[in-house]
Amino acid sequence: MIKNQAKDKREVWEKWDWVWHLTGYSALGINAILSLRNGQLGDSLPLFLTLSALLALWYIPFVATPIVRWWNAPRRGLLYFLVGFVLWGGLLALNGSSLMLAAMFNPMIFTRFPIRWAIGIMISLTVGFLLLYQLLYPSENWLIIVIVVSVLLFIAILMGYFISALAVQSMERQRLLDELTLTRASLLKAEREAGVLAERQRLSREIHDTLAQQFTSIIMHLSAARLGNSTAIQTHLQQVEQAAREGLDESRRIIWDMRPELLDDATLVESIEGVAARWSAENKIQVETAVTGTPHPLDDAIETALLRITQEALHNIKKHAKAQVVNITLSYMPSLLALDIADNGKGFDTSRRNGRGFGLKTMRERAEELGGSLTIESELGQGTAVAVSLPIEETL
Repeated sequence: MIKNQAKDKREVWEKWDWVWHLTGYSALGINAILSLRNGQLGDSLPLFLTLSALLALWYIPFVATPIVRWWNAPRRGLLYFLVGFVLWGGLLALNGSSLMLAAMFNPMIFTRFPIRWAIGIMISLTVGFLLLYQLLYPSENWLIIVIVVSVLLFIAILMGYFISALAVQSMERQRLLDELTLTRASLLKAEREAGVLAERQRLSREIHDTLAQQFTSIIMHLSAARLGNSTAIQTHLQQVEQAAREGLDESRRIIWDMRPELLDDATLVESIEGVAARWSAENKIQVETAVTGTPHPLDDAIETALLRITQEALHNIKKHAKAQVVNITLSYMPSLLALDIADNGKGFDTSRRNGRGFGLKTMRERAEELGGSLTIESELGQGTAVAVSLPIEETL
C-alpha cells in the first residue's frame, strides 16, 4: 500500500524523527542516572543496568529502519514492541521512576503504527502498566492517579491521531506525486516516439517526392538514350546529369536534416550562420545574417526546430526562388524569439500555393508543435519572406 521512499524524498515529519530518538535515549539515560544517585537498587543494580542496556539495543531498529516498513507490517511490529514492553516492565518493577520511559515508547507507537493500531496499543499499554504500577507501588491516591493518567492518555491519543493524519496525508500526497511523475515520464516517452514516427513519415514523403522521382527520371532518360540517335542521347545525358545532381543535393539535405550534432559544439546563432555560409558557398547566392537582442541558451527542441526551419527555407529558396540575396534575422525578445528569412526571388501566389509542399507544411508543424507560428508573405516578382515566432524562456 505504501511504497518505500528514497531518503532524499522524506517528508518533514520523517526528517525530524531524530527528535523522538533523542528524547527516548535521553529519558533512558536520565532514568539510569537517577536510579544510580538514589542508591535504592542495592543488589538489583546490575540487573537494572542490564535491562537498560538491552532496552537501548532494542530501540536501535527504530533509528535504522524506515518508518514505512513498520506501517506495512503492523503485526510484526507489535511482536517486536512486546519485547520492549517486557524490558520496560522489568525496569518499572525495579524502580518506579522508570515510568518516564513512556517518552521512549509513546512517540514510536504513534509514528510506527496505523492510527487504529496505535490507539489500541496505547490504551492496552496504559491500562496494563497502570495496574502493574499500582500492584508494585500501592497508593491511597489511586483514583487521582487513574484520572490523571486517563486525561494524559486522552491528550496523547488526540495528538497521536493528529500526527498520524498528517503522516498519512503526507505519504498519500507523495504517492500521488510519484504517480504523476511516472505518468509524465510515460507521456514524454510517448511524445518522443510520436515525434520519431512523424519524422520518419516526413522523411519517407520527402524521399518519395524527391529522390525516388529523380531516380525514376534517370532511368527513363537512360532508357530513352539507349533507343535514340546521337543528338537525342546528348540531350538525355544532360537530363540524367541534372537529375543526378538534384538527387545528390536532396540526399545531402536529408542527411543534413538528420544530423543532431549540428548544435552540439555551437550556439544557435553560430549554427545558423554556419548553415547560411555553407549554403551560400555551395549555391553562389549571397546570404546576410543579423541578430538583434541578447542571445542566450534555449531549450534543445526550440533550437533544433529553428535550425531545421532555416535549412528547409534555404532549400526551398534554392529549388524555387531563383534569388540573388537572402536575409536571415534572428531576434531575441524577453518572451519571444523571431526568425525571419527573406529572399529577393521570383515569389509566388500564396493563395494558390498555400498548403502545398511538404517542406512548408513541415516548417509550420515544427513551429506549431512548440506553441509558435509561421507565416509566409510572397508576391510574384517581389520575393518571399518566412516569419517564425516561438515563445521562449531563458535557460540558465
